[in-house]
Amino acid sequence: MARALQRATVARSLRIPFNPELGLFHNYGDVRCQPAPDFHDYPDIRTSKPWQSLSLNEMIPVLREYGAAAARQILSTGVKVRIWDIGNEVEFGVAGVAVRPLPGGCDNTEGGPGWYRAPDAIDPAIGRTSAAELMGMPEPGRIAWLEAHLWPHEARMLAAVADGVRAVDPQARFSTHISGISAVLPAQAVAFYKAMKRGGFQADELGVSFYPTSSASPKDRLQAFKETATALHQELGRPVFIAEFAYPAAQMHGMFNWNDAVLGYPLSPQGQADFIRGLVAWGVHTGVLSGIRPWAPDIAGPGWGPMSMFERNRKTAVARPALSGIQNALSAGH
Repeated sequence: MARALQRATVARSLRIPFNPELGLFHNYGDVRCQPAPDFHDYPDIRTSKPWQSLSLNEMIPVLREYGAAAARQILSTGVKVRIWDIGNEVEFGVAGVAVRPLPGGCDNTEGGPGWYRAPDAIDPAIGRTSAAELMGMPEPGRIAWLEAHLWPHEARMLAAVADGVRAVDPQARFSTHISGISAVLPAQAVAFYKAMKRGGFQADELGVSFYPTSSASPKDRLQAFKETATALHQELGRPVFIAEFAYPAAQMHGMFNWNDAVLGYPLSPQGQADFIRGLVAWGVHTGVLSGIRPWAPDIAGPGWGPMSMFERNRKTAVARPALSGIQNALSAGH
C-alpha cells in the first residue's frame, strides 16, 4: 500500500487518473495460485479464526471492510480513480478461496511448499481439485465445475469488496480480470463474467490478461483473443480492458521464455511496435477495448526486459518504437 500511495501521489501531481488493483492476496497471486489475504496492516480488521476456516458469510464483512479501508487510503492522496480492479487472474479463485495451485505456484512468496489451505468451510470440492486438473478438463466440463463450486462464491466476494469501496467512493466503477488462458477461450471468458453478474458483481469493464507469445496454442492467438474480446463485448454489453499485456522486443530467457512469435510480428523492437499499434487500432476501430495496461512498461526485472517499451542504455531508459506506436494508433483512430 505504501508504494501504491506513492504512485497515487504521482498520478495526482500529473493530473492523470489512477487505476489501482486490489489483489486480495498476501504477497502475490495469479491463475497459478491464489493465497489468502493478510490484514495485519489493518488493526481494525479482525477475524475470529484463521481465514481458511471462515465460512463465506464470515468472509463477506471482512472483505467489505477492507474495500472501504483501502479506498480511504488511496483517495486520501487526492487522486482521481477511474476504475478499481479487484483481484488478479481470478477465474480459478480469489482471496484464498481457490483450487490447489499449480506445482510451484506461489511457493517462492508464500513460504515454500505446503502453504495451501483448502477453503473447506465454503466447499470441500474446491480443495480436492487443482488448477492443473481444471486445465486438463474439456472446456464444457471445466465451466460446469466452476459454475457449481467456485464462481458463485467468488462473485459474492468481489461484490463485497466493491461494496466497501463504494461506501467511500459512491461513483466507483469496477473491473476484475481473468488470465491469458481464458483470454483465448471465448466460451470460458463469457461464462465467467456471466457468473459474476448472476452472483452480484457487475463489472463495468471486463478485464483479461493477454500475452500473445506465451504459447503456440491456439495457432492464431491474436485472432482467438479478438474473438474472446468481441464475444465478451457482445454478450455482456461492456468494453474489454486488457489488464496485463506485453509483446517482447527480443528473445526472452528464464522462467518466462515466451517466444512463440505471432506470424508477421517478429520478436524485435519493430515487431513489438507493429503488434501493439495494430492491436490498439483494432480496439479503437471496433469499440471493443477500453484500454490496455502494459505489464512492465518501464525497465522490467530479470527476464522481463524484452517485454518493456524501454531499452536500457547504461543508466538511461530509451523508449522503443512501441511507445509512439500506441499514440499513433490512437491518433489515427480519432
